[in-house]
Amino acid sequence: MVNVGLIGCGSIARKRHLSELSSNPNAKIVAVCDIVRERADEIAAEHGAKAYYDYKGVIGHSGIDAVLVLATNVLHSKMTVEALKAGKHVLCEKPMATSLGDAEAMIKAADETGRNLMIGHNQRLAPAHVKAKEILSSGRLGKVQTFRTTFGHQGCEGWAIDGRNTWFFEKRHVGLGTMADLGIHKADLLRWLLDETFCEAAAFTGTLEKRYAYGKDKGKPIDVEDNAVCLIRGKGGVMGTITASWSYKKEDNSTTLYCDNGVMTLFGPTGHDIAVMYADGSREFHDITGIQTNARQSDSGVSALFIKEIVSGVKPEIDGREGYEALKIVMACMESAEKGTVVRF
Repeated sequence: MVNVGLIGCGSIARKRHLSELSSNPNAKIVAVCDIVRERADEIAAEHGAKAYYDYKGVIGHSGIDAVLVLATNVLHSKMTVEALKAGKHVLCEKPMATSLGDAEAMIKAADETGRNLMIGHNQRLAPAHVKAKEILSSGRLGKVQTFRTTFGHQGCEGWAIDGRNTWFFEKRHVGLGTMADLGIHKADLLRWLLDETFCEAAAFTGTLEKRYAYGKDKGKPIDVEDNAVCLIRGKGGVMGTITASWSYKKEDNSTTLYCDNGVMTLFGPTGHDIAVMYADGSREFHDITGIQTNARQSDSGVSALFIKEIVSGVKPEIDGREGYEALKIVMACMESAEKGTVVRF
């Protein structure tokens, strides 16, 4: 049995991790923490756990084996490093950090302590994406030449527990905007699907819609990007686009891969989870479980894999280095947008 503590009782805890952990026979929720006392008290009562209002209480709890870091992005690295050094395994939500230096500190702490550090990149665990990788690995589509992938919806205020007052819109809490929230999912997915190392980026970002809903800045544009259009290229020559948006009026979480022998679309307009159109005119369709949306949450597989790896005594598949490589793509895109030039990394 893995005794677990959660730091952060916001939407990602409530809509994903708590339900997945509570149904896992190898996990027990022992403690929860949130700076909003009512949230911590509510979740603690629901799960028979101890409530804390300072994350150090969870990290210092001698009966906890593993910690989930679900707090604001800028605190991910600090909390993770402290938890690892306290002997806890850590599952940290994405983005793992808001700078590459902070991400490196997390990796170093995991290496030095021998504890597991997993980053919550769930898209590579989606059954349809796993099937897509099998199809690519079979070789029947040949090499992927170019791609386009997007993740966009109406905005994180529809998901966040604080609604339009969400910390996602404040740079001092979030660090980066839609690229760290949504684009990083696709950065990780592409790396994994294509088994590719990306090395060049060119990007445009902007704040096109979102405004502050309160305080002295009410009505002014938020201080992080709500849209991003990025071009990236891999060492093997593959190239394509990642777009991320908090202003799509209909959610889009699709990927299209243009290959030597055909085209594969994931969660695209065909209505199928996977649609493969071969150059010879043949077609192949797969419908598995659909894709998670903010409105329709299904089991992400993240918490289950985290617990399974701890119980089995194996190192995490989606470890700090995997998280770092996805973050590196995002940071290169942000640098490109800021400088107006191609960034090589």
